[in-house]
Amino acid sequence: MTGLTKHLVRRLGVVLCATAFGMSLAHAKPDEGIRQANAAEVNAFTARAAAVFMGRDDVPEEPIALLKPEKTLYWSARQGGHLLALVTVRFKSISNGSCRLMTAENEQDAPVLIDLPVDINADNCRGFRDVRYLDINGDGKLDIAASMTVKANSFDGYVDEPVFYLSNADKPGGYCYSASARRNLKPAVMRSTDKVKQALDRERKRLSGAQFDCAQ
Repeated sequence: MTGLTKHLVRRLGVVLCATAFGMSLAHAKPDEGIRQANAAEVNAFTARAAAVFMGRDDVPEEPIALLKPEKTLYWSARQGGHLLALVTVRFKSISNGSCRLMTAENEQDAPVLIDLPVDINADNCRGFRDVRYLDINGDGKLDIAASMTVKANSFDGYVDEPVFYLSNADKPGGYCYSASARRNLKPAVMRSTDKVKQALDRERKRLSGAQFDCAQ
């Protein structure tokens, strides 16, 4: 870690969450191109991740108090690709967390924060659950379906809101949020990768076989 990175981590007050990296593939299948990130790759990513939030208009100005990646991270392809990191971020003096996808091409490059539409409730989020990895567009890269546990708008409590991130080489960080893919993802569907795939296949048939695209 460079001196600059150490300074940024201290300045932002980041709590790097140490996790155990087992070989469980409960939410992913090896024949879908899964390549699990090792501890060194995840640590290198996490050390750089906090700096990405500095000076952005779409996140709070408060210093980061905690940046927690999902327990197990994967690369988007067996060879090359992007490290896929769903992270939950908490800021000092703010009770709500933010749930976002960040990607990185290698251990040296700065991670990229993938943009979300303004109407997505990602900044009132407690964390991710039911994370599913699958290649829905057939480009050899993993796409991500996940549920965010977010504050409800109509009552005092929390609900699960599905999101879908699509591999797209033309977008910064190699990924984008896809509203067309997310449309048929309900909380009950998110309970298994097969159900997610079936729901997405139904939506593609409704779209006359068209590929899913990014949100506008």
